[in-house]
Amino acid sequence: MRTIKLLAPSQLEMRETDERPAITDSTVRVDVKACGICGSDLALYNGRRDLSGEHYFGHEFSGVITEVGNGANGLKKGMRVASELVKGCGRCWFCRNGMQNYCKSLNDALLPGGFTEQTLVTNTDAYSFLSPIPDELDDITASILEPANCAYHVAMKANIQPGDSVLVIGLGAIGLVAAMILKTMGAGTVIGADRSKLRLEQVRKTGLLDVIDTSEPAWMEQVKEMTAKDGVDIVIEATGAPPVLKDAMAAARTGGKIVVPSVYFGGIDGFEPLPIMRKELTIVGSKGPAPQLKTDGTSAVVEKVIQMKDDLRKLISVYEYKDALQAFADARSGAAIKAVIQFS
Repeated sequence: MRTIKLLAPSQLEMRETDERPAITDSTVRVDVKACGICGSDLALYNGRRDLSGEHYFGHEFSGVITEVGNGANGLKKGMRVASELVKGCGRCWFCRNGMQNYCKSLNDALLPGGFTEQTLVTNTDAYSFLSPIPDELDDITASILEPANCAYHVAMKANIQPGDSVLVIGLGAIGLVAAMILKTMGAGTVIGADRSKLRLEQVRKTGLLDVIDTSEPAWMEQVKEMTAKDGVDIVIEATGAPPVLKDAMAAARTGGKIVVPSVYFGGIDGFEPLPIMRKELTIVGSKGPAPQLKTDGTSAVVEKVIQMKDDLRKLISVYEYKDALQAFADARSGAAIKAVIQFS
């Protein structure tokens, strides 16, 4: 079985192994077809997260079920699936208070994760991290379901009103997909912002968003000119750079909202919180995926990914397994917006 092991920060190894975790009643076995590289994977790779406490590697994957455990949640052998949080226990404090994304750790959901040809995934009556995917989605596009769920969660936290202006700072996959989803929900002007010349050029080529360069001194004035307002209604701060939160507060209009899906490492020197009061800003966090279900119990995110699949493919760079180390290098450098490794 082919697998990608993270041995230590900056030490990836591609290896063949006979290790095959035994299936249990509470898991299903998935033959992985494709797995995307997430920012959290890069944080492990870069040594910004403690590798010793992680039991899995890779969580943005698609594949086919080959063994079903107890067959909970209607999952069957031969079914095409993709990773996505779709069900919490409903009993813990988090589930009872609308925070199902805190129900379990992915350490409890995946073994060993998506960067291998086979992985076990928890699937019980109380928890599931898999959605069936229809024929309209190929394996590569389906691998973006989990980050699309995270982005959908961001969009729901924004509570967009028709015509609201939106500024997305940080044009990685989460920021871009959140921008795309907000457009489908009725946002008016949607602006992307980044300081990376490479990333700005990549996004311009997709034609998905108007973009501005935050390394330019007058970029904030450009935002105001583009929205014809004294700031934007909604700011998505998706850079992961703590000081940018100050820019988000400056860019938001009086009464505006800032949604923060960023994973921050470190603090903000000279942080001035006064605008929170003076401008009556609402600042909310958005963590990871959460169950986003339609009234029939199926995934609203699957439907959204189908709606946006042609545009989503513009964000994806596909790498064969033999080129997996290059995929991580390109994800690390920003040469790939969303690098996806294909196992078959």
